[in-house]
Amino acid sequence: MSSEAARQLGQAPSGLVASSQADDDKYAEAVRYIFSNADFTSAAKRYQLPQENWARFEALLTQLGDPFKKLKVVHIAGTNGKGTTSALCEAMLRASGARVGLFTSPHLHTFRERIRLDGELVSKGDVVAAMEQVRPAVEAVGYASPFEKLSALALVCFARAELEWAVMETGVGGRWDCTNHCTPLVCGITRVGLDHMNVLGDTVTKIAANPSPSPNPSPNPSPSPNPNPSPKPNPSPKPDPIQVAKIAAEKAGIIKPGVPAFAVPQLAEALPALHEAARAAGTTLEVGLPAALNPGPYLSLSPSP
Repeated sequence: MSSEAARQLGQAPSGLVASSQADDDKYAEAVRYIFSNADFTSAAKRYQLPQENWARFEALLTQLGDPFKKLKVVHIAGTNGKGTTSALCEAMLRASGARVGLFTSPHLHTFRERIRLDGELVSKGDVVAAMEQVRPAVEAVGYASPFEKLSALALVCFARAELEWAVMETGVGGRWDCTNHCTPLVCGITRVGLDHMNVLGDTVTKIAANPSPSPNPSPNPSPSPNPNPSPKPNPSPKPDPIQVAKIAAEKAGIIKPGVPAFAVPQLAEALPALHEAARAAGTTLEVGLPAALNPGPYLSLSPSP
């Protein structure tokens, strides 16, 4: 069928169909390449020797022409709410007229959600084109974890689109996260809690959800008035103060000299680590919203001295 006949029948010309399929195949291959060496165990290479990983990603950025240096960056870390906070920051910047990219994880429906250009999902074609730069750079360095490849891909997409701003959400932690290679204009830390315990801190103190069985049970237990009682909900384990503080210190690793930092109200154990990081960096940490407006054991302190 000719192209003209196909158009009259409302059908795509066969050449366009074949081209579209080829583009989809290239996109699928790019995504497969990113996750080809995924390892989700605590022994994964990306969790070992963080200084070595840091130096390797620095080399990867050099291979790509240091794309961070061309962007104004908002950097967000935390345990809960960092994706939402990143999206809100991106929306505010875009509403002000700025051209902005957004990098978050994970995705819910499509891989393309992880990278947004001016509010739109990155196109399959942009992923393919950016991967043509990223893959040779990774091969030149010798290795990159999936998240390192993802971060590099996002930065190349932002550079190709000639964006002015980038809102970057950390992956794991903050101090050694590959997004921390940026020098942001501002950084934010959302609520810090217990996450990635196998990476950011030792195993949390285990608190029994139910009493242990009695070592000497009664030989004649009293019958229950209800033969099918509803199970009682297990209470949530209390946060381990030491582990919260350790994780907060890792998240606070994104705080840099001269860069204003902001945080939401935190668990009492987390705030000292954040304030200490700000003090060591010689910058300020503003903690928002009075604690009285939030339920739970939070503290909201004055700015760092």
